[in-house]
Amino acid sequence: MKKKVVCAAVAALVMGPTIASAYEILGNKLEVYGKVHVSADYDNNDRAAPNSQKDFSFSSNASRIGFKGQYDLTSDMTLLWQIEQEINFDQGKDTWATRNTFAGLKGSYGTILGGIYDTPYKSLAGKWGLFGDTIGDRRAILGADALSGNKMNQRGKNALLYMNKFGPLKLNAMYSTDGGNSNPGGIDNNNKDMESVSLVYKQGPVFLDAAYEKWKDLSGYGRVKGWRVAGGYNFGAAKIGAIYEDITADSRASIDRKAWGLNGSVKISAKSDIRVQYMQAGDYQGVSNSGAKMASIGIFRKINKQAQIYAAYTQTKNDSNAKYQAVDGGHGDEVKTDLGGTPSAVSVGFMLKF
Repeated sequence: MKKKVVCAAVAALVMGPTIASAYEILGNKLEVYGKVHVSADYDNNDRAAPNSQKDFSFSSNASRIGFKGQYDLTSDMTLLWQIEQEINFDQGKDTWATRNTFAGLKGSYGTILGGIYDTPYKSLAGKWGLFGDTIGDRRAILGADALSGNKMNQRGKNALLYMNKFGPLKLNAMYSTDGGNSNPGGIDNNNKDMESVSLVYKQGPVFLDAAYEKWKDLSGYGRVKGWRVAGGYNFGAAKIGAIYEDITADSRASIDRKAWGLNGSVKISAKSDIRVQYMQAGDYQGVSNSGAKMASIGIFRKINKQAQIYAAYTQTKNDSNAKYQAVDGGHGDEVKTDLGGTPSAVSVGFMLKF
């Protein structure tokens, strides 16, 4: 039996992807998939000496490998499972199952998953953003603390996720018994639970999404709540989008603020498009001149269905009492700054999905 499994795996890797850019092994019981995303960056953190840096950097950006499968238990019940792990091509990593990892059931009633998974609140902004895991990733502003960076773009741990479609509407609802896994190996701490829900409407070229999330204790921040609304329209050769976010916190003023963003892309050839994205955070609670503006532009070109290359530029301009990063969340090498800093980055990158 072991020899058959090994032979099947080798054959799948040699023959190439058979379904949805994944390698199917043993029918639908096991698929191997992943993503390689690396980039060469030139960063300027605009910090005062001795921390000022204008340096080149090689970065691995949410590169991953995953294993997933499904078993048909009855005519209306399927068992699903997935294990996904980030891989750092630039310096390695020794942990496992750090990304969306779960077991669950799917049927006419919808899908129920248990494990660690992106919250519906996080997923909303991910669908909206055009620079995911690159230097222009939206997480430098959306869900970020004005003083300490990306915070409210999490995966729920110890979580149950329910998903179902109702025509053009999709419901995503998550409950975590201990969102941050504050007591690993012990009983989940329900005093640090988390709730997240989103409702997605997609019909033709129109996309609309709304999400709400509440943490009893977000990374030691105490009670934090946030809501997001986003929308977009696809014209075919071009598309546009907008997003608005409002976060409130009981004990952490620097994340208690509003933010919004606009983005768009236009095809300049069959395989290439230009993307632009602008985001702005308002002053946080009780502190004036504590907002920031972030602008990104990039050109992306597909080599084939699985691979693409890109070049991008981003800059974050902080008010005197804020230090939002130029690069944060998803991109392996971040670019932090000082209060009032204007950090920036230029990047050339490569992505390959399998």
